[in-house]
Amino acid sequence: MQCEKCRRMMRKQSICAIVKFVFLLLTAYYLDSRVIASTFDYVDYILCRNCGHEIVHPSHLIQIPSKLAHRQRNDTIGGRNGTLIQLFKNPDGVYFEVITTVKANVTESSQSSDVMTWFPGYLWTICVCPMCFKHLGWKYESTTESRPRSFFGIILANVLQQSEAESILHIPKAYAS
Repeated sequence: MQCEKCRRMMRKQSICAIVKFVFLLLTAYYLDSRVIASTFDYVDYILCRNCGHEIVHPSHLIQIPSKLAHRQRNDTIGGRNGTLIQLFKNPDGVYFEVITTVKANVTESSQSSDVMTWFPGYLWTICVCPMCFKHLGWKYESTTESRPRSFFGIILANVLQQSEAESILHIPKAYAS
């Protein structure tokens, strides 16, 4: 009689152990899938290097090549491989590496001009960060039926990727536990 009681108790303990194991396994799977999903949801915004304001969502980067560029190369910007980076020189002899985007969170701060445009068929307007007013690039608007109708040229040296900013930020030792 006692043996039968012991066997039932051992069977219950085994079933409880299996249920606990399955519960822990499913919990671990659920948590792991949430971490992976949140990793894929990460967006590496392009920020103003001066104040950190979000300027460009990486999905808005486009390639608008110019025959007036001194040099062109492709690189990974905002997690997007093959982003076109072009080197231009202004009339004062200053060089700018420029990326192009269809949308940018900037403020126009000058009148449109076609003088010395790097993109023939487009007028340019100086654009600044809406928070700190740092010069970030130019808005280009078509004077013909060119496509796209407008786009932005962003100065690569005046912006940084969010992942780059996060990698240089740290918690002061006084706040560390």
